[in-house]
Amino acid sequence: MDVSRRGLIGIAGAAAAVPARGISIAPPADPTGFQPAPGIAHLKYNENPLGPPPSALKAMADLARSAWYYADDAEERLKAKIAARLGVPADQVVLGHGSSELITSAALAWGRRGIILVPELQFDEPLLYPMAQGLKYRRVAMAPDLGIDLGALARAAALPGVAMIYLCNPNNPTGMLLPPAELAAFARSLPAHVTLLVDEAYMELADDPAAATMLPLVKDGANIIITRTFSKLFGMAGLRIGYAIASPANAAELKRHRLTISLNAPGLAAAIAAWDDGAFQQQSRAAIIAARRVIAAAVAKAGSSAPPSQTNFLFVKVADANRFAAAMAQRGIAVRGAWTPAWPQWSRVSTGWPADVARYVKALPELMNA
Repeated sequence: MDVSRRGLIGIAGAAAAVPARGISIAPPADPTGFQPAPGIAHLKYNENPLGPPPSALKAMADLARSAWYYADDAEERLKAKIAARLGVPADQVVLGHGSSELITSAALAWGRRGIILVPELQFDEPLLYPMAQGLKYRRVAMAPDLGIDLGALARAAALPGVAMIYLCNPNNPTGMLLPPAELAAFARSLPAHVTLLVDEAYMELADDPAAATMLPLVKDGANIIITRTFSKLFGMAGLRIGYAIASPANAAELKRHRLTISLNAPGLAAAIAAWDDGAFQQQSRAAIIAARRVIAAAVAKAGSSAPPSQTNFLFVKVADANRFAAAMAQRGIAVRGAWTPAWPQWSRVSTGWPADVARYVKALPELMNA
């Protein structure tokens, strides 16, 4: 896809693919103050600017009349919907306050058994609380192409004391997807006592989610936990609803370590409505992929590079990520700076509103050597 006006119109067209549903392709008015300040192109936190579908917005509005009830029954309804579509029993589905809570819960539970292995370049904020509680973890170096090194992880997993491996697939911040056959073979090769946790928060945005997910291995009884979220495809980052699929024993362990007593009612109402809203899901996926292609083309045209992304963001190589982010901020464009000091040349940028993507695309060649 080119980075011309035609390419950017493609994003708008994908976002407006179901115009009768009333979904905007530009930021709506915000009386709450939750949105970024006017004029800021917010491409920093991997949010979905389409937001929840109208079906979810209506469900939350209707829910306001009943918000004084606890939401336990709604949790069971959502679990049943997820279980039916994914083809697992409901007792193998665990809901969480976002998928992050479930990753935190797993780290607390399995961290008592031994060491947790984590790729060096990966989203690890859900581990911060367990780390504060004394979690023993070991970081494993990445492959030369910034991919997750399954061979190095396999060697580390064979050492004494390892209880769990935590992976993001597709990975955050690189956006890269592990080859499904290689990941499945890796999972089958692990010692029986080592649990594999695969965060599939971005899986619905991959080119072929059905082929890439590790769900079939969970169904076969493998010692694997999968986590997913309503934050990305469904546009509900602020509503904090996620879920895990695991064996009955692993699911029960997650439930015992869940940090919240019950989930928030508005988030559950929105998730129940959006789960069956296939038209919105198709529209959301199309808009994200279109924007991803436009940014990737702009990166190549600017003479830079980014790993192949299967998410709603790209990890772009620049001269200095922190200086680049500061220069973008001067133009009202918010992107990530260096992930850590170990990765000073890589800046993550999210897909967003077409106009915001256009601003980033225009500024990129001028600022990438800042």
